[in-house]
Amino acid sequence: MFRFRDYETYLEQFEPNIWVLCPRCDRPVLSRCLDEKLTWRIACPHCSYTQTASRVGKHRKPMPWWKGTWWQQYRKYNGAVDPLFGLPLWLQVPCCGEVLWAYNEAHLDFLEMYISATIRERQGGKGNHHGIAVRLPRWMKLAQHRTSLLKGIQKLRNKVNTGSLS
Repeated sequence: MFRFRDYETYLEQFEPNIWVLCPRCDRPVLSRCLDEKLTWRIACPHCSYTQTASRVGKHRKPMPWWKGTWWQQYRKYNGAVDPLFGLPLWLQVPCCGEVLWAYNEAHLDFLEMYISATIRERQGGKGNHHGIAVRLPRWMKLAQHRTSLLKGIQKLRNKVNTGSLS
């Protein structure tokens, strides 16, 4: 019996390193945060594609969701897109009629802890209703999907571990 109690982890905590698909060569590339969560950069080692995104006032480019193409990608990949560049996430797999996705290995660890828990305790108090665990979709919270979800997480881990990065 495993107990889950982490309701203070937020999705944005996994944003500093996000695996996405390069828009030019369709191979995995890491979107890296360059500073204090203000500037991200993609530099594809396969085709030399580069792009920078910023959340700083005058350097800020329009966020992808303000463009029409971002919503098309979001719908096409069932939400499995990078929040800054609007690129499809590399770590995604069909699961339980939905799409299971993660930003990176740390995100996979978190999802595995949550999903494998047979007891999920929610702590009372102020401020814990915005964490990622509370906001996970219902299909990920159902015990009947636990086995399939854990298999999906393992597929994503194998994708990373087998060196499918090249």
